[in-house]
Amino acid sequence: MAIDPKYRIIAGLIGALALVALVAHIAQRSGRSGLVSALWWSRGYFTILTAVLTAATFLLIAWTGRRLPYGWMGMLTMSMIMVAVVYHVMLAHLFNPQGLRGWTNQVFHTLLPAAVLWFWLMEVTRHDPRTPARPLTWIFWPLGYGIYVLLRGAFTGWYPYPFLNVARLGWEGVLPNLAGLLAGFLALAYLMDYLGQRMPLRNQRDAR
Repeated sequence: MAIDPKYRIIAGLIGALALVALVAHIAQRSGRSGLVSALWWSRGYFTILTAVLTAATFLLIAWTGRRLPYGWMGMLTMSMIMVAVVYHVMLAHLFNPQGLRGWTNQVFHTLLPAAVLWFWLMEVTRHDPRTPARPLTWIFWPLGYGIYVLLRGAFTGWYPYPFLNVARLGWEGVLPNLAGLLAGFLALAYLMDYLGQRMPLRNQRDAR
């Protein structure tokens, strides 16, 4: 289904913001360790990987002028919200980046989550037909990331987040953390779908 032109423009702006932040992030990391190392290091972070999905998703919407499935947009929005929540609750106090790094940090953890949530509320949830939602499937992305980062850490000894650091916490410390995070993702998925299915629909003129 075609998207309203104004939301197509907004999608392009969100996608461009994510892309610019990603390029700036890789550029500053490359200056310290080289491009290959920067790309390998960045692929360890859920924040960066989800920002890549965000850039690709919103630029695709802007390019094609078509909506993506409700389930995909719900999964992406849920993931961006959790990026913001986990960072601001569990990680923000650990460091205080400045300059360009501080800007990209705020884009990834504050501006993008807010923009994606706004888009989901104002555009994604306002149109019929809404496909039958299966929020349980929305956690496949964070679950897949959890498996990936633990396997990666087992081979490299490096873990991107302190609450997933098996080397320091042991499996008995990490598995409850991972289970708690997945429970948070799942609870948010069902809450979002409950709210999304009950958002007021736009009339057909507004939907075109």
